[in-house]
Amino acid sequence: MHVRRTLRGKIATVVGVLALTAAVLTATPAAHADAGAPVELPRLVAADPVNHAAMLQAEVGYWNLARIAKYGLNSDGAEAFPPPGGWDDLSRPWTGQGKISRTTGKLLMVYRNSFDGALVPSACSANVITSANRSTIVTAGHCFKVTANLRAGLGDDVITNAVFIPAFNGANVPRFTGTDESNAPMPGNDVAPYGVWGVTRAWITPTWDADSTFRSGGDVAMATVERPGDPTPIQQITGGQNIAFGVAANPLSLHQFGYPTDNTRNWYWTRNSDGTTSADFGVAPSLRRGFDGRSLMYARGTTIDDSTINLAHDMASAMSPGSSGGPWLMNFDPATGTGTQIAVTSRFTNATGSSPWWEAAWAIVHGGTPNWAYGPYLMSNGFGDLTQAMYNTVRNTTP
Repeated sequence: MHVRRTLRGKIATVVGVLALTAAVLTATPAAHADAGAPVELPRLVAADPVNHAAMLQAEVGYWNLARIAKYGLNSDGAEAFPPPGGWDDLSRPWTGQGKISRTTGKLLMVYRNSFDGALVPSACSANVITSANRSTIVTAGHCFKVTANLRAGLGDDVITNAVFIPAFNGANVPRFTGTDESNAPMPGNDVAPYGVWGVTRAWITPTWDADSTFRSGGDVAMATVERPGDPTPIQQITGGQNIAFGVAANPLSLHQFGYPTDNTRNWYWTRNSDGTTSADFGVAPSLRRGFDGRSLMYARGTTIDDSTINLAHDMASAMSPGSSGGPWLMNFDPATGTGTQIAVTSRFTNATGSSPWWEAAWAIVHGGTPNWAYGPYLMSNGFGDLTQAMYNTVRNTTP
């Protein structure tokens, strides 16, 4: 049952069976007795000194302004617009400075589908975290691998190319209107003030590798990054946000950051890819808004503990896809732009029916409306044991 079918005349039925669904779902994502080892994906850049520099340069060189515009901005071509009353805590541009304006950035990647070999570019968000190698970023697992569980058994999409642009500023990125996306200049300092960093190695949790239905709570990934021609680690340039594991139970006051891009799966947009509109789902005109992927946005609010249904922190948010993988920070100080990261944006309950109906029901019961963002955790509150095991591996590796 799609979300859009539950919201008009079927809410009572959905809520009535929520308890039964909860019992079924809590039996599905089994608890892990021990922290499992992270799964490293195939290297994106060769380790040997003969090929490393050339492969890193080719990876970064792929992402010219045309490809950044085509795959990193919104596909509808409209520029971002706020609600009539102005931006609110559900989403607003980050206009401050501080560390968050440097550590958060746009993640651009190219998947290769193992079913037919097709290349599929896309965009997410990511954040620099403190680590011994000073070269580690964290994002969502689905930004690096989308498995057959989400694609009706048609094969796995795994990244073959990815770059991270900290402090990405898309204000001066022209829309791509041509036919040859390979012929365009590279981004300058106005777009990438701290450079474009190639993703050299990437890891996902064992739960995400085995089961990407989102119920495992394992939608987390980490990676190392490097900049062509400069051995200086990224943390030395941008700084890094602290990361914590096993954070105390909800409710928590959190800030969610990222680059929302996809309006066709944006609950608050005026129209959707399936022909529906925000009005069809009772979204008041005063709340409708659009995103373009050009600017760092954030939401802030108090989470609810969703450990029995989705293994996630849930927070009311209007952020859309494109902000996937962006950081959720507690104890965030707007003056310094610092906080402690305890989750990433994993998914959304949205108007186009791509979220399971039970998530809509859960959100309705707890918040009145099914417009929530989800930040996964594993085994314990916040980033749990499997995420910590991944961090312990990645933080000491050589890019």
